[in-house]
Amino acid sequence: MTLYRLNDLAARLTAEPLPLRTDLARITLEELAAAYSEEALRARRDARGHADASGLWRWAAAVEKLAADYRRLAADVLPDTPVEVSAGPEGNLYLIVAGKPVIASSPRVHEQAAFEQQILARFCELNRCADLLDATSTDAIPVSGPEADRAAVQWSFSQHAGPVCASGDGLEFQFLNMDNLGPKRDACARAVAELNLLADSLAREVAGGIRIDWDLFVIQHLPDGEEQVLLNGSGDYLRLRLPLLVARQELVGLVRPWLAAQVNGRHYALVVLNAGRVLAPAGRPLD
Repeated sequence: MTLYRLNDLAARLTAEPLPLRTDLARITLEELAAAYSEEALRARRDARGHADASGLWRWAAAVEKLAADYRRLAADVLPDTPVEVSAGPEGNLYLIVAGKPVIASSPRVHEQAAFEQQILARFCELNRCADLLDATSTDAIPVSGPEADRAAVQWSFSQHAGPVCASGDGLEFQFLNMDNLGPKRDACARAVAELNLLADSLAREVAGGIRIDWDLFVIQHLPDGEEQVLLNGSGDYLRLRLPLLVARQELVGLVRPWLAAQVNGRHYALVVLNAGRVLAPAGRPLD
C-alpha cells in the first residue's frame, strides 16, 4: 500500500496563505501531544510488569513532559502565528512555530504512516485538499518494506545507563540521561536517515567502479546549500543533502568503519558513546 507523507502537503503550503500553515501546525502539535501521552501510558503499563523498571518510569515521565510541551504550544497557535514548513532528509515534516522547531515524528516508528494520515485527514476536514494534494502529480512514498525498516530507530533504557537509540543495521547512540528527550529523538532519527542515505549512495558508486579512499573521504558544505562528499584523490565526488553530518565531522569520523562495512555488504556493530555531545548542534549540548 502507498500513502502520501506530510512533506507532500508541506511543499504545497510554502506559498499558500498563512492560515493554512497555522491549521497544519495546530493539528500536528495536537496529534503529537496525543501520541506522546499514549506512549507515556504504555511505558507506565510496561513498568508495572517489571521488577526493575526505573528506566521505563523515567522514560514515561520524560515523554509526558514532551506531550505537555506540545499541548501548550498547540494552544498558543493562532491564525497569525508565524509558521514555516519544510521536510528533512528522513521524510518527516518540519515546522517552525513562532520560532520553535517541531518535527512531526511519532514515538513509534512503525506507526509513523498512520500518524501522518491522521494529521492529513484532520487538515483536509478543514481545507480543500483536492486543490493542494493532486494524486496524479504527487510522488508516492512507500511506508513499509526494507528501506523503511532500515531507517527505523528503536529506544532502550536500563536502570544504570542513559537511553540508547539503535538503528536496525548496527548503529547505537548512547546518551547520558533523559534530558532534552525531544531534540535527542530528532537528532538520532536525522543522523540515521542521513547515514543510510550516504551508505546507499556510496554502495551505488562502488558498484559502478568508483574507489573510495577512506583516508581522504570528507563531507564539505557548498554555497548552494548542498553537501559534497569527496570519495578519493582522483576527484570523484557525490552531491547529497547531509546537513546534520556536514556539521558534525566528529560523528563522520566515528562511523567510517560502519560506513565501509555497509558499502561492502557486511554487518558492523558500532556504539557511539556520549551521543548527546556528538550529535548536538554547535554550542548546544543535548546531555
